[in-house]
Amino acid sequence: MDLEEPASHGDESYEPTSPWWLSGTPLEAEHHRLMRRRSVPIPWAQTTAAALTAAERARLAGTWMRRSEAEYLAVSTFAVLAIDLVAAMAPADVLSLCLRAGIDEVRHAEMCLRMAQIYSGEQKLPAPAMSSLPDDPQRPKLHQALANTMLVSCVSETYATTVLSETRDLTVDPVAQAVLTSIYSDEVMHARLGWSYLRHSIEHGGQGVIDAAAEMLPRALRGVANVVERERPVGEVTSAVRDHGLMTPAEERVIFSSCVREVLVPGFAALGIPVGSALTDYGDTWAHAA
Repeated sequence: MDLEEPASHGDESYEPTSPWWLSGTPLEAEHHRLMRRRSVPIPWAQTTAAALTAAERARLAGTWMRRSEAEYLAVSTFAVLAIDLVAAMAPADVLSLCLRAGIDEVRHAEMCLRMAQIYSGEQKLPAPAMSSLPDDPQRPKLHQALANTMLVSCVSETYATTVLSETRDLTVDPVAQAVLTSIYSDEVMHARLGWSYLRHSIEHGGQGVIDAAAEMLPRALRGVANVVERERPVGEVTSAVRDHGLMTPAEERVIFSSCVREVLVPGFAALGIPVGSALTDYGDTWAHAA
């Protein structure tokens, strides 16, 4: 599976995104250096949020706050995944990119918090949470690392690239558009991490790895489908709300179904991994159930 990563140009106009979420120590300078690695500048001052109704701003604030919580949770997700990869003696480039992904998620959480503040006028932090990935001590270390890489990277992050791409294409507000583009560019590499490690694992582990991947695939797909199916913040998705980077849950179901059919199943099949009933499980009936 080869997803092309957009070019990264950095952000020379960087400004602290959420200064209320900093330690007040000399670590801040190094933190800003890490956060400055963004694919596009974010033109924060160009937001068109003032033209929205109070209800529309509340709907968007709720969505971006939930996004910040998901991105914050993903920091621990990649930390846990890194432990699995270290235990499996993963190659150095896999380890470094997994740890970089965790730093990317800190950046994403910051940007989403700034977006929530733009719409709500409030400075809030994401709720504390820790990721809990499937853990089977009886599995060989390679199979354990592979299983969670499939869940976190191959399936979740690949879907993230598709839904982010579709969402930013309908977004008109320049700030929301830039934030979604910045997050998207990182998610492409997060997905490539998983597909690259999966191929590496198959080359070194043979049929045993293929069998372990086939066993994990239904759980990985269901895990992401659960996120797609969950309840959303209260509020109508008006045309103005869509302009600020939000689509309906029904649209997201269709995108996940298409991702399974057009990207995930062909990708796994190309690597010789049986896909079982994936096409049926997330076909048209599932896509249009809501």
